[in-house]
Amino acid sequence: MNIDKYEEAARIAQEISFAFEDAFHDKEQRKLFYMFFSRYLLRVDPDADMAPYDALILLWRTYPDEFAHMQKEMKDKGLIGD
Repeated sequence: MNIDKYEEAARIAQEISFAFEDAFHDKEQRKLFYMFFSRYLLRVDPDADMAPYDALILLWRTYPDEFAHMQKEMKDKGLIGD
């Protein structure tokens, strides 16, 4: 596994996790995060037992294209920065 790719995925997963925590008080943004988490993370964590960061890393390791697509969609919705 390429350590640079892993570090980049970890940075993105952390950014998404922090953005989720920061936006949790905003009902509309929270609903958007839940929509994305349901769409993408339930595939790797069907019982939703994992912390978002851990599920995001597992998504990246298992389905890197979906991870990248989720990141793009979240950027497009303004949930995370560029």
